[in-house]
Amino acid sequence: MKRTVVPVAAVAVALIGGCAGEASGCDAEYRLAEVKGEKRPVRIEPGQHHPGLTDRELEKALPTPEQEAATNDKVLNHLRRETVRMAGVMGETGRGRCAGEVDRPRGETVRCTVTYEGVTVPWLVTSKGTTSGMAAFSQDFIYTAKPLKTLHTARSVYDWYAWETGKNGTTEGPLAPVDPRCDRLPEVFTAEPGEETGYFCQDVSKTCTDDVQHVEWGDRPIRSEENGALSFLAG
Repeated sequence: MKRTVVPVAAVAVALIGGCAGEASGCDAEYRLAEVKGEKRPVRIEPGQHHPGLTDRELEKALPTPEQEAATNDKVLNHLRRETVRMAGVMGETGRGRCAGEVDRPRGETVRCTVTYEGVTVPWLVTSKGTTSGMAAFSQDFIYTAKPLKTLHTARSVYDWYAWETGKNGTTEGPLAPVDPRCDRLPEVFTAEPGEETGYFCQDVSKTCTDDVQHVEWGDRPIRSEENGALSFLAG
C-alpha cells in the first residue's frame, strides 16, 4: 500500500486504519502469483554440486583403443566421448562412421557422425598432420574436431541451471535466486553451435523505478557454445 502524507492531527486515523508500518513502494512484499510474465513449468532446486562427467567416468565407459587400433577407430572413440560429455549423462552411443579416412594431409577435413540414444551428431575432423609417437618409429595423427550440431539432455540442462543458481551458496536474502525454473525440455535434443537453443530458464526479477516496484519472470535464454557447453544469458 502506498503511504500517504497526512497532517499531524490525522496520524491517529492512519494508525487505526492499519497503514502504519506496512512496507510500500520498492520495499513491498509480493506473492509469486502476482509476478508478471510466463511461468516456466519445471521448478529447479539450486545446488552446489558441479554437474557433468569426469574424464575418469568417460574413460571407464569408453576405454581408449589399443595403440595398434586403426586411426579412424581412435578418432571415433574420441568423438563418442565428447558427445557423451556434451550430453552430461551416460547414454548409449553407436560406434559411428566417417566419410573416408581421417588420416589425410594437413588442413584437409572429413565429416564423421556418432549417435547418442539414437540421435545423430555430426562432427568435422580437420587434419593437423602427424608427429613422432611414443613408440619407436611410430607417428601420431594430430587433428581437431568440432561438432556441427551440439547435443544436450534435459537432465543436464536442469543440473547446470541448478548449479548456476546455487553455486554461490546464497539461498536466502536479496541476492538469492527466487523460484528458478526452466522449460520442459526434450529428453535429448540438438542445437546449433554458438546459438541460442530456443528454450529458456528463469527466476524472479525485481526492479524499482520512481518508488514503483516491478516484479516479473526474468527469462534467461539457454545457449549452446561452440564446444557444446551451456550458458544461461541474462534476460
